[in-house]
Amino acid sequence: MPAVSRSPLALALFVPWALTLHLAHASVALAGEDEGGADIDYVALAARLIKDGHFDRAQAALDEVDASKPDLDRQRYHTLAGLLALKRKDFEPARKGFDRAIKAQIAAERADAKHAAEAGGSHAKKPIQPEPVLLLYLAQANYGLKRYERTLEVLDRAGKALDDETSVHLMRAQSNWELKRPGRAIAALKRGARIFSDDSQFTRLQVFYLIELGLYQEVMDMGQRYLARAQATAEDYVAVGEALRQGKQLDKAGLILEGAHLRYPESEQIMLALAHVYLDRERPLSAAMLLEDAARLNAKYTVEAAELYKQAGRLERALSLNARVRDQKEKLKQRLSILLAMERFELVAAMAPSLSRTGLLGDDNVRYALAYGYYKIGDFASAEQQLKTITESELFNNANQLRKAMQTCRSSGWECI
Repeated sequence: MPAVSRSPLALALFVPWALTLHLAHASVALAGEDEGGADIDYVALAARLIKDGHFDRAQAALDEVDASKPDLDRQRYHTLAGLLALKRKDFEPARKGFDRAIKAQIAAERADAKHAAEAGGSHAKKPIQPEPVLLLYLAQANYGLKRYERTLEVLDRAGKALDDETSVHLMRAQSNWELKRPGRAIAALKRGARIFSDDSQFTRLQVFYLIELGLYQEVMDMGQRYLARAQATAEDYVAVGEALRQGKQLDKAGLILEGAHLRYPESEQIMLALAHVYLDRERPLSAAMLLEDAARLNAKYTVEAAELYKQAGRLERALSLNARVRDQKEKLKQRLSILLAMERFELVAAMAPSLSRTGLLGDDNVRYALAYGYYKIGDFASAEQQLKTITESELFNNANQLRKAMQTCRSSGWECI
C-alpha cells in the first residue's frame, strides 16, 4: 500500500533575487565590447545573467573578473559569487562570499565617511549596519551548513529589518528546534503567524513540533482551530491527521480524517491517509472500502483494495476487484493468491497456461503455489513437474515437504489431502 507522505518541514532555501539592488540596476552589453571600445563589465554582466536565470553563464562571467583591480565593486562581486554558490547549494563558498560582501560594504562606507570628514563634513561616527539582504543571504548559507547558532546570530543582527520575509521566521524556528530550544522555536512560529496571518505553514509546523513533544491534546486543539479556517485544504487535513497517526494517536487521527473525508469526499490523499489509520487500528475492511472508492478515481489503487478485501476475509469481493486490475502480471499473481485462499484449487491449476505465457513461472513462489494447487486436486505428476525446478532455499524445503505429502497420498490415499 502506498505510503502517505509526512511533511514536518520542507524549508527550502529562499534566494530573493528581486530584493537585491545588485541585480536591479545591472545594465551592460551582453557580448563583445561597446562602440567606444570599453572593456566588458563582467560583474554587471554576471548580475544580468543571474537575473535572467542563466547561472552557468553568470559564473563564467564572474570567472573573467580581475579581483585585483582597485576600482572593482567588491561588495557586488562577492554578493554575486555568494548567490551563485547558494543556488548550487555550495554553502561554504556562499558563506564566504557573503562575509566578504559585508566586509566590503563596511570598508566602503568607512572610506566614504572618512572622505566626508576630511572635506569638512560631519565627524559623528555612526555604527555601520550591513545591508539586510546580505544578512539574509548569510543566514541562509549558515543554515545550509547546519550552523544553527550562527544562523540565529546573523538574524539577530538584522533586527526587524527582515520581518517581512517568511523564510526568516522559519529559519529562526527550525534553528532553535535543532538546538533543542522548543519554546523559542514555537515562539518564532507564533510571531511569524501573527505577521503572516494568511500563511498556514507556521501553524502547521507548530502542530508538528507539539507532536514531537508529545503534547497531543494541544495538537488536537490547535489542529482543529487550524482546520476550521475556510481556506484549509485537503493537504492540511492530511498533514495533521498523518502527524497524529505517526504519534500513535489513532483515535484523534481518525476523527480528523473522517471529518476531512466528509468535506473532501473525492480526495485521494485523504482516502489513503484514513485507510492507513484504519489499518493501524486493525480494520482492514474499512480500509478496503476506502481504497475501492479511491480506485474509482484512480485505477492504480485496485490491487491494494483487492488485497485488503482478501485480508478482511471478503474473498469474493477481492476476486471481483481483481478482475479490474490492468497490469496482467499483478492481476494473475493476486488472482492466484485469492483462489488459494478460497480453496478453489481446480481454478488454480487452470491458471498454468496464463502463468507460463506471462513469464510468472520464473518466480519460485508462483511455481510453488501452482504445484500446491495440483497437489490438492490429486495431480501429483504436474505438481512434481513444477517442484523440480524450484531452487529458492526456503521454498526448496517446502517442496520436499510437499513431496513427502504426495508420497503419503500414494501409499495411503485415505490419509491424503
